[in-house]
Amino acid sequence: MPPRKKAVRRKKATPASVGLTAAETRQAGGPEIDRLAAQVDADEGAVVGRYSDPFGGTPLLLVALPVDRVEPTPYQRDASDAHVKKLMAVIESIGRFLDPIVVVREKDQYFTPNGNHRLQALKKLGVKTVTALLVLDPAVAFKILALNIEKAHNLREKSLEIIWMARELAKRSDAVEAGRGKVGQCRRGQHNRREEESHG
Repeated sequence: MPPRKKAVRRKKATPASVGLTAAETRQAGGPEIDRLAAQVDADEGAVVGRYSDPFGGTPLLLVALPVDRVEPTPYQRDASDAHVKKLMAVIESIGRFLDPIVVVREKDQYFTPNGNHRLQALKKLGVKTVTALLVLDPAVAFKILALNIEKAHNLREKSLEIIWMARELAKRSDAVEAGRGKVGQCRRGQHNRREEESHG
């Protein structure tokens, strides 16, 4: 029987030693985040604020978006009707929506990887606008499901999400390869033309 591996203990961080100070979070500029803010305005949304994430320092936008511009990512589970109804009751009882969803912008559309139940609750309540944290990198949508806080996944739901995510990643990989192929054909065509001109 092979010896058991010793568990590696995480080194304890010094309290309040990681990331940005409160004042530093206000520094959230740059051409990419400026372009994203302009796209929000063009999409009939509104940028409520911007800041740098206190842990990793990446810039984020706090935005208000028309609910009909936001959809769940295609590779996550279906919303639970019972859970949506509970959220609707809570939102109505306190008269406020206090839990912004996370969204990414891709192909002129906004997708939420972890806020579908809240989004569906707002839609069923007839709300016009949803507040959201807009992340600059769309790839974050594939990672953020691990941070899902809305409703615990059962084994079947986890398995389905993995399958759907794998299919989506495969589509993206095929699209990238197709794009590389077109670039290669274009370069070969240019090379052949130069060869013909040099021998002409």
